[in-house]
Amino acid sequence: MRVAIVSTGGTIDMVPGPSGFRIDESDPAPGRPPEGAVPSGYETEQFRLFALPSPHMTPSRMAELCRFLGGLAASGRFDGIVVTHGTDTLEESAFLADVSLGCSCPVVFTAAMRSSSELGVDGPRNLRGAILTATCPEFRNFGVAVVLNDEIHAAGRVTKTYTSNVSSFASPGYGPLGFVDEDRVFLVNRPCWRLELPPGELSLDERVGLVRTAAGLGARELRFCRESGDRAVVLEAFGRGNVPPDVADEVGESVRHGMLVAVVSRCYVGRVLGVYGYPGGGSDLASRGAMLAGDMHGHKLRLFLMAALGAGLDREAVSALLERL
Repeated sequence: MRVAIVSTGGTIDMVPGPSGFRIDESDPAPGRPPEGAVPSGYETEQFRLFALPSPHMTPSRMAELCRFLGGLAASGRFDGIVVTHGTDTLEESAFLADVSLGCSCPVVFTAAMRSSSELGVDGPRNLRGAILTATCPEFRNFGVAVVLNDEIHAAGRVTKTYTSNVSSFASPGYGPLGFVDEDRVFLVNRPCWRLELPPGELSLDERVGLVRTAAGLGARELRFCRESGDRAVVLEAFGRGNVPPDVADEVGESVRHGMLVAVVSRCYVGRVLGVYGYPGGGSDLASRGAMLAGDMHGHKLRLFLMAALGAGLDREAVSALLERL
């Protein structure tokens, strides 16, 4: 088995510094597998694309990563691809790869919650689990996955739930796709849904905002997105997709100005749905032209809209894709 390991930075590449952990950019072989991380009979090739803390990852860098992964997959040289990434934005990079790659070569993201100098380092085991998953014959056509703490999660559902615990990555309400047990991969679920863009070169239109509602909050922020020239905005609403009345008014105004407004819930689990008809209820927002986006996470939907607009999809095409959720 031949596996490409693409390094982008993050805690898994960090060493202690005078003011805290940092990436050792002088390391000539970043992300090189530590002893025991590569199963017997496997051959790996390392690529250092970035050397960044994950908060430094931007949508444009994520798109660059996805294009790089697409090139590796198209080369036909590898049985699987593993990406090492910082945990803070890993789920976003993995999700963008999932919606844009559409390739048969499996791609798995992994990371470390603890650096190599900390007690109980988890990076080597996570890397081994990712390699085994990426080369598992049954894993093909599952889409991009994230593997940490012996759990395999779908890129569309996984999220970081804990600031520091090695069991941080989870798929609330859905659970993992499977597990890694020493030298074997066990798949027990399939992704509940996947969004895929039309084939073509990935290009992002970054004029997409993200507004989270709270009591008495959201209208000013939504207006700012519109006046700043955003083409679309993701609105993280309460519960089933409900917002304060003044936010609903701004939704209508934004739609009239030609913006796409996609509504998700700030809850971890569950779909938004037009259940409530009062001013600001989900049904009211839909009547004002907002699109209800199922059980998507807001920060992931933002990237999807960037990619959809970059691909030239119009409102009807975007709405048709979101209706599947």
